[in-house]
Amino acid sequence: YNAIDKGTPIEKRQPILLYINSCGGSVLDCMSLISTILVSKTPIYTINLGYSYSAGFLISLAGTKRYAYKDSTYLLHDGSAGNYDNNAKILDWAKFLVIQNKRVKDYVLLRSNMTSKKYDSIFREDWFFYADQDGRKYNFVDFIIGVDCDIDEIV
Repeated sequence: YNAIDKGTPIEKRQPILLYINSCGGSVLDCMSLISTILVSKTPIYTINLGYSYSAGFLISLAGTKRYAYKDSTYLLHDGSAGNYDNNAKILDWAKFLVIQNKRVKDYVLLRSNMTSKKYDSIFREDWFFYADQDGRKYNFVDFIIGVDCDIDEIV
């Protein structure tokens, strides 16, 4: 879309709508998609159709504008990791996970008004929340569909 829109002023570009209903997935794959969304000159709106868990939550944060239904839910947690190898390689993987976790934390704090203290307090648990409650409180969601905007504005 950026190639198609090249030369068109950003404010005149038709936004890309990214609908999310996801249990999550690979953080490494997710961060690649997030990088693509963040560098896009064509606006990309993320829309939580029902649930955006784990990697889905992180992707939803990348939207130029972030939409959800009142009852849409999210999950932020430390993810899962597994490695079957020799001891040295497992320790190498653990070192990498420390770096990866720091990058994810920095990203979440940058894209919201969550404090580092709050992030650290929920990091090791499965923290589920609704769009219209903690989603709004921590600025993870910009618009609640049917409350702040009409569905026609984004379809």
